[in-house]
Amino acid sequence: MKPKIIWLLVSLFIILAGCQNQTAKPKEKEKKQVLYKGLSSPVYMEKDTTLIHLRDYILYPDSIRKIVKHSHYSFRWNKKNHELKLVANNNFSPIENLSLQLSNGDIYEIPLFRYEKKKLKIVIPASDKFKDLKIKGEMTGWQPKKMTLDKSNWVYEQEVDPGSYQYVLINKGKEMTDPANPDKVSNGMGGYNSIIKIEDNSAMAPVLKTGSFAKNHFSIVFFNQQPEKILVYTDNRLLDKKYIEFHPNEADIYLPKDNKGFYYLRIYAYNQNGRSNDLLIPIKDNKIITDAKELPRTDFHKQIMYFLMVDRFYNGDPSNDFKVLNDTVLPKANYYGGDLSGVIKKMKQGYFDQLGVNTLWLSPITQNPLGAYGLWKNPYTKFSGYHGYWPVSNTKIDFRFGNDSIFRGLLNNAHSKNMNVLLDYVANHVHEENPVYKEHPDWATDLYLPDGTLNTEKWDSHRLTTWFDTFLPTLDFSKPEVIEAMTDSAVYWVKEFPLDGFRHDATKHIQQDFWRTLTWKIKTQVPRPVFQIGETYGSPELIRSYINTGMLDAQFDFNLYDASVAVFAKPEEPVNRLSNQLKESLKYYGHHHLMGNMTGNQDRVRFISYASGDVKFNEDGKTAGWTRNIQITDSTAYDKLAMLHAFNLSIPGVPCIYYGDEIGMPGANDPDNRRMMKFENLTKKEQKLKNEVEKMISLRKNSMALLYGTTEIKTDGDILIIQREYFNDKATSIFNKSDNKYIYKKDTILPHSYKIINVKSNKK
Repeated sequence: MKPKIIWLLVSLFIILAGCQNQTAKPKEKEKKQVLYKGLSSPVYMEKDTTLIHLRDYILYPDSIRKIVKHSHYSFRWNKKNHELKLVANNNFSPIENLSLQLSNGDIYEIPLFRYEKKKLKIVIPASDKFKDLKIKGEMTGWQPKKMTLDKSNWVYEQEVDPGSYQYVLINKGKEMTDPANPDKVSNGMGGYNSIIKIEDNSAMAPVLKTGSFAKNHFSIVFFNQQPEKILVYTDNRLLDKKYIEFHPNEADIYLPKDNKGFYYLRIYAYNQNGRSNDLLIPIKDNKIITDAKELPRTDFHKQIMYFLMVDRFYNGDPSNDFKVLNDTVLPKANYYGGDLSGVIKKMKQGYFDQLGVNTLWLSPITQNPLGAYGLWKNPYTKFSGYHGYWPVSNTKIDFRFGNDSIFRGLLNNAHSKNMNVLLDYVANHVHEENPVYKEHPDWATDLYLPDGTLNTEKWDSHRLTTWFDTFLPTLDFSKPEVIEAMTDSAVYWVKEFPLDGFRHDATKHIQQDFWRTLTWKIKTQVPRPVFQIGETYGSPELIRSYINTGMLDAQFDFNLYDASVAVFAKPEEPVNRLSNQLKESLKYYGHHHLMGNMTGNQDRVRFISYASGDVKFNEDGKTAGWTRNIQITDSTAYDKLAMLHAFNLSIPGVPCIYYGDEIGMPGANDPDNRRMMKFENLTKKEQKLKNEVEKMISLRKNSMALLYGTTEIKTDGDILIIQREYFNDKATSIFNKSDNKYIYKKDTILPHSYKIINVKSNKK
């Protein structure tokens, strides 16, 4: 071969090789995996062996190169199943750390919380009155459990977290309080539950508060007891102890210079009596964020949520009105005409801007049936699917609400106003006309139990299989193919539309594998943050079991809601019931959780109707709504509702306003609590309440103390005081349920009212 030809071939080879190298780089970039998203949620250790699903934390667990050994626990790592089993030894501290070394060089670390449960023992002296005695309560998930007859006593034992537990006994099929226990509390329905307290040593654990801050460091102050150790996480990496300086009653924490962008500092401390409250501090470009305006729209902690039922909010397009054409459906149970266009119109008119909310939760918008289903006997009526919870399609928008283009327009309008939008998604069940059920009837659980009884509304005893009604098949999520199909349907919504998150219906009725799979798909297929909040009625332990890095971000706190409704609506209900429940929520979910704190709910009687006495706590709310015209006969109920709003806007979590609660719309249980939203001709009381809510929301949005502050709870007779503090920003909320005025420092709080005092100093 001639030299010239050889030179040309070599040159061509070099050029081609260079082209290949140039194209290889983008491909390598495309293949670069994001290994984790979000903060690593703490692991609550079990008594014996604790199972950790590594994919909850690391999206691609094969990238874990090493799990660092620890002297206070041992572990077994199943690399094939991506499971880690931990066993604590006797030296396990109240907080330990799990460290993972990843293939990209990152260190990923997870807080481990010590097992703290203690034995609960209830003893009932035996007598001829008691036969086959049973017990049910918060510790049993309100499911009856047999008591054992031990010599001369009936005994029930269970290990539980320290705290208060309500319960009743069941004797010969009838419920009763514990005759051996004088402590009891109202059950909200005209009766009482016994209550037992399991004490712990947490009162001797350290309490942390933020102190002063400077350019590159800040201080935290210790109260109560000196901690033995402080753990500071920069997102998911434990900060080296060289950045922490201990002093008497405080510590200085220095910010590493190489940490850029937006991140969180999480701080825990402990002594042998227990762990402290947690601190959560947002950092931007190595500076502590002290102005709430610097927080991005995607910061979940700044959310103020507004839940609206699309059909009952505003009719923006009468051309898509279509009622169920069936004479058996009474008007109250039929479509009213609200739609997505109506939400857009109110958005453009500035309704949400004026109110101040920054996150909309829309009821389900998927196609529902055209026919009538269900039954209410007095008065006789069937129902339409106006609420959206009977999906005949999981991906198609109901024509009565709009279409894909209109929905995109709603999202674009919301984002232009710096608002998030969450969509209510129904995964647990489908309507019998849904192709999922028609094509795969074997994907549903059994409608009948082995004893031949209907498996409907067995909310607790058969919570993973029960049907909501005979025309709503519950899907069997023990089958991998069902999980795969239904998670794909959910992911469709956040891939096809720029949604900001989901409210998930009937969370506890679905296996955890579904939530793990869904969250993994979202994190690996959707680049933006997606907030997920669930709905679970049950014990705090059950609720918390669905919340972690690999499942849901939060759930609605129904236990706190029930306590707040009772305390603010009923004059005789003591405020310590609410303070105790708030402390329990902080213990279970952390002091900077994202739990939803509600003013109302589509499945509950409107608060204001309880507060006015127009609906009684011990009556059937649905019957009341069908048989009476519920109005407000006691106008002091507006003041009580204002207190509920103020409470939700003062505590950690995500405040959530049920549409109409900003003006005090009345209503018994559904469908009476789902009246058409009122925008015009507000009464003086309604307008006054709305003005108050707007001021409260503005205060919440602009106060770092109310968004990220520490929380201290005090009671003084009929007075509840909540103090929040974040460096130079302090907020104190005082709730006066007494008949006398209350003096707090220089401020006077009138009887049956509240006051939020927010003080921002310039001191650094």
